[in-house]
Amino acid sequence: MKIIKIILSFILISMSQASAQEFRPLVTINNRIITNYDLLLEIKTLEFLNNVKIDNKQQPIILQQMINEKIKEIELKNYKLNVNDKLINKKLNLSLQKKNKLLTDDIRDNIKNKIILQDKWNKLINLKYSQQLYVNFDEINQIIKSKNLKEKDREKIISIEKNKKLNIYSKTFFNQIKVKYLVKYL
Repeated sequence: MKIIKIILSFILISMSQASAQEFRPLVTINNRIITNYDLLLEIKTLEFLNNVKIDNKQQPIILQQMINEKIKEIELKNYKLNVNDKLINKKLNLSLQKKNKLLTDDIRDNIKNKIILQDKWNKLINLKYSQQLYVNFDEINQIIKSKNLKEKDREKIISIEKNKKLNIYSKTFFNQIKVKYLVKYL
């Protein structure tokens, strides 16, 4: 009986040391942590979505993207934005469509969280900058003429041009807010 207790104690100590090694903080952003497990999950998610193997050289780029997403996530907590669950699930199903790989719950949840984050971010940018969004119709007419497009494509081109401007506003707004967050590499 004593031997079993010793063996169990040894196993529990080994497991706790192994788990302590598994979850190591990499970065803090205003006291929010990104761990090595988060990075590993992100890599697995990107590999799943893009059907590519990610090498170690790409990890700093992925970590920077995770930091940017964490800043957006923290910033979005200042706003009361809701998302349409049906639309989120539809986008999730589209993302997972035609993927023959085994999907873990962690990867699925990570993909869903990314979709929610992007949806809320886009909503915020639309709210903040929709009044400043204008399209030069002379440019639209030029594009239609130069590409020999039909008049019915006008709305599609207007939408593309508005999205370009929204992307610029999004990058500008993000660059303005990220300076107020303390990012510390551990």
